[in-house]
Amino acid sequence: MGEVYRAHDAVLDRRVAVKVLHRVLSGDAAFVERFRREARAAANLSHPNIVAVHDWGAADGIYYMVMEYVAGQSVRELLNAEGPLAPAQATDVLAQALSALDHAHRQGIVHRDVKPENLMVTRDGLVKVADFGLARAFADAQITEAGTVTGTVQYLSPEQLVGEPADPRTDLYALGIVAFELLTGRLPFSGETPMAIAYKHIHERVPKPSSRNRSVPASLDGWVASVTEKQRELRPESAAEARRDLEAERRALPAAPPIASLVSDVRVIADPSGAPSVDRTASTSTSSGSITVTIPRQRARPRRRKVRTILGVLLALAAVASAAWGTWTYLIPHRVEVPSILGMSVAQAEQALEESGLVPRIADGRHSRLVEAGVVLEVEPSEGATLEQGDRVTIVPSLGPPPVPVPPLVGLPISEAKARLRDAGFRVGDVTKAYSDRIGVDQVIRQSVRAGDEAPEGSEIDLVISRGPSPVAVPRVVGATEEDATSDLQALGFLVTVDEEFSEDVARGRVISQEPGKGSQLQPGNNVTIVVSLGPPEFPMPNVVGMARDAAIARLTDLGLRVDVAIVPGYGGSRVVFQEPATGTTVHAGDLVKIFVA
Repeated sequence: MGEVYRAHDAVLDRRVAVKVLHRVLSGDAAFVERFRREARAAANLSHPNIVAVHDWGAADGIYYMVMEYVAGQSVRELLNAEGPLAPAQATDVLAQALSALDHAHRQGIVHRDVKPENLMVTRDGLVKVADFGLARAFADAQITEAGTVTGTVQYLSPEQLVGEPADPRTDLYALGIVAFELLTGRLPFSGETPMAIAYKHIHERVPKPSSRNRSVPASLDGWVASVTEKQRELRPESAAEARRDLEAERRALPAAPPIASLVSDVRVIADPSGAPSVDRTASTSTSSGSITVTIPRQRARPRRRKVRTILGVLLALAAVASAAWGTWTYLIPHRVEVPSILGMSVAQAEQALEESGLVPRIADGRHSRLVEAGVVLEVEPSEGATLEQGDRVTIVPSLGPPPVPVPPLVGLPISEAKARLRDAGFRVGDVTKAYSDRIGVDQVIRQSVRAGDEAPEGSEIDLVISRGPSPVAVPRVVGATEEDATSDLQALGFLVTVDEEFSEDVARGRVISQEPGKGSQLQPGNNVTIVVSLGPPEFPMPNVVGMARDAAIARLTDLGLRVDVAIVPGYGGSRVVFQEPATGTTVHAGDLVKIFVA
């Protein structure tokens, strides 16, 4: 959209940045009107994380904005120089950018073009967002072709690509893409054409940053996924909410050097042909001065050379090139950059260093809660450092999370065992069941790591819980007396339930049936039901006259009859002399029978 110059504000004696818009834009009335409104709105934004707009206007048909001069670098320059940022550094940049977006959104301004080029970092580590309002002004210009969208396609949200209006959640999507790039050094989507990239934004989910950089924790994967949801309704409601979520994740991140340590000193490189001449003129008839920048240009002077001269020069150049090649190959040390190997396995890192002409050295590992074992945790010298071929590079592998003692869990209920594992920093692994004659149901029988032994923090501990005692085969008790059947079943640990019913075929007091049947496998403590015979429901009254008293009582009782014994007065002895009802009379189990003994 234009070019940016560093300038000096003579009135306030300060450095400023002047963005001069391309002349082609000044001929579009819609752009000019939109530029005026958006520049005025941007000038009203006052926030430490927003590049301030001091003034705006036009001179000789060229529109410009006078902005705060930021002594630092853009995030794009940091990425090009440093590669992926540490998670703590990336979240620092993102949190400050969200603070700026929240302020602008509250004023009703949506940026629409959030990208690393528009995020500036000062030498004090302060992040500033630039170019508020310009994307919207450019989008409404008449020079924009029909059917196209404005912005950098790699950071455009799905709703922008399908022509829907932008809102604050549009900026959150773009910042989520920036977050992915900060954490991995790469964009989530690539393609041969802008259309191919746009298609992926609309139809594919942004991959997890940890899939490209294993040092990224899962918590940041989740945050990036939330702000890059395809449907804007599923994203955080505001930049403030997204910032709160990010701040909650930042507390658990490992410390890293401050972002300010990555910002190089800003240097002004003079034009080798000489500094531009600046002619400042003031006119009393106009309200504003004009600045004319003249850049001297060298004019080519064609020279004629003879063929022999050309051949001589070529031969001389060939000789010089040959000598230079020999010097380069054998005398001048070759310098290479340390490749990006953080997040690789140690074997992959060794191969990458060897391919770059460097000699890998494996140092003692160090524990890390965020980087799994066997992955490069640190490299010395750091990635991007320039070394001579053959120099040694030290790789520090991760040993995974630090080991911590495993708590005793055997005998605990499964719910309590899970709580103790979580409190000790472990995760519950596979939970299986087994029989145990000693441990109660749903209590822990075994744990995969013995109590007191150490295991990596955050690792899984498998548990085996009790199903109760081992099953026992149920014996056959049909035909046995109730007393014997109950005794045999209880001796095996079963509970016994007794039901009764009449039976024409089974003598009273004997077991008619059982449930479950013989051979069934039951655990001790389970229930076995037996059905005991009450004898036939009705039968003829037997003759007990002449029988001894006790024998008569036993026979009648076995038939289920109740017996009332009467002693004939004046007669001794113990034999039945009379019965009521009489022999042959139909009686029912439970009826009362009276016998007279003399």
